Amino acid sequence: MKKFELIPIGQVHKDGETFLEIYPEFAEALEGLNEGDWIKLILWFHKSDTPEKRKTLKVHPSGDPKNPLRGVFATRSPVRPNPIAIYTVKIVKIQGTRIFITEIDAFDGTPIVDIKPFVKELDCPKGI
Repeated sequence: MKKFELIPIGQVHKDGETFLEIYPEFAEALEGLNEGDWIKLILWFHKSDTPEKRKTLKVHPSGDPKNPLRGVFATRSPVRPNPIAIYTVKIVKIQGTRIFITEIDAFDGTPIVDIKPFVKELDCPKGI
């Protein structure tokens, strides 16, 4: 399998408030985002990125051994072949290259892979 590289565009910060610090070279990409917008946030769970954790294919949901083992693709576990996290969050405010968002469970310093707008017609399947 051919490997590929992801370039972080910023980091999550948790300092009383949760905000995304976008690196200056990506500042222009923020144009069009507004306070009150909902976005899809794609992160790399770097603290779960070890060769051993990438081989884990089954976990106890919520880390609770009382829960029966399930395949990682059927869970929200950060332990998986590619520790990617996806959140839907609301932009609370924007200050320069800082995007303040609703609370998430990512660690301070978690790399941001991408930001995409939440589009109801595309992100909410019909008939659900």
